[in-house]
Amino acid sequence: MSTSAAYGLASAAELQRQHVAALLQQGYSWTRAASEVVPAVAQQVAPALTVAAQLYEAQQYPAALSQLASVAVMADLTRRTYPALAGL
Repeated sequence: MSTSAAYGLASAAELQRQHVAALLQQGYSWTRAASEVVPAVAQQVAPALTVAAQLYEAQQYPAALSQLASVAVMADLTRRTYPALAGL
């Protein structure tokens, strides 16, 4: 593999890491704000976010993204039940 190809792979991995990190931060911020309005939200969403964070720490970024997609679905379902909640 050439140096430029290796750099491209490293750059892609870093971009994916940054993307997952930003989504994790957004998910935790939403969960914190939503749980102030509906305390049960934390119990429903936080465990899935914790798994996503563990996958991120293990550098399993595609799996973390998949887990975060599940969190987004949970957040959407929660918002349908509690329309006063802000969007994720």
